[in-house]
Amino acid sequence: MQPRILIVSAQGSRSTSAYTYRLMSLARLLEERNFHCDYFFMEDHAPLDTETTRSIFMPFWVKQLRNYDLIYCGASEAAQGLFFMKPFLKGTILMDMHGDVVSQSILQKELATGGKKHTPYLRVLILYKMSMMTCDYFITQSNYQMEDLIKEGVKPANVSVVRNGVDLDLFRFMEMPRNPEFQLGYIGAFQTWQGTEYLFEAIGLMKNDRGKILLIGFDDSESHWKNAFKQAYGERVEVFNKMQRSELVEKMNSTCVLMSPRPPHIASRAAFPTKFAEYASLGRPILVTDVDETADYVRKYNCGFVCKAASKDLANAMDAAVETSMETLAQMGRNARSMAEKNFSWDKIGDDYAELVRKLLKNK
Repeated sequence: MQPRILIVSAQGSRSTSAYTYRLMSLARLLEERNFHCDYFFMEDHAPLDTETTRSIFMPFWVKQLRNYDLIYCGASEAAQGLFFMKPFLKGTILMDMHGDVVSQSILQKELATGGKKHTPYLRVLILYKMSMMTCDYFITQSNYQMEDLIKEGVKPANVSVVRNGVDLDLFRFMEMPRNPEFQLGYIGAFQTWQGTEYLFEAIGLMKNDRGKILLIGFDDSESHWKNAFKQAYGERVEVFNKMQRSELVEKMNSTCVLMSPRPPHIASRAAFPTKFAEYASLGRPILVTDVDETADYVRKYNCGFVCKAASKDLANAMDAAVETSMETLAQMGRNARSMAEKNFSWDKIGDDYAELVRKLLKNK
């Protein structure tokens, strides 16, 4: 009998977030390898659309969810909803950590108060502990977070790294443009833990004002940042709202160097941004701050620039990137594509992930 796998998302079925992209990509990889997956999107079911009510009301769905052999939970927000249901569920519960939610809550508070140290929100901490008690196995995006989980008490045999991948055909390699419209680009969310403040300040500190800067990914909640960039830098920057990945490729290929300016915090250290693999697949040099594993990859493959996570250092690195010869940038771009093919292909990740799922199903 074919095993039954349930994919549980804390978001809605129409979400376009990086969270949902990873969840759906991993599910697709299983389906392409002859697994059958069903889906449960919490935000599509009131009152499961808020964190504080999920664990209370989820038991009403126990009959619908109890007979699955494996339940994949997209991050702790989904897993904590199963807390009171666990005794009635027969399958292995797998949580995809998708970053460190406790550290992210701390970082948000610190950045909002000028760097003042904070403890995590009690609500976030309690819900996180509930999710950890609910799950049997964990996957992370980075080695750093896997090490952190082991320090928290998770057995090494119960955690693995599953990277964020990239569609190598969609984000196809293209040679560096001869007359690039944009010298530098950033594609992604404009949240505090993405380094938006650093990027905003660094543009103003650059000494070299040659070329435009491309910024893509604003949503309605980030309109203040979109307006701030436009007002401060005028025609120097070109800003766009979120767009489909298929639309992104052409825009991204009009740049020379793509950036990931994350802040120095455990919340950044635990993650492995989706954009990094997509940047690399396109064959563009990548400028990263030295806060997570992406810096290790850039150094290993000589495919970009690494700087300290501070506005002035970021500005200096942006100047260095703009002043680097096109020949050198082109070679960095080819190195980046090679790195993506070796490490971040969804096909390779899918084979490894499917093998992990088979092991969990066999041992349940």
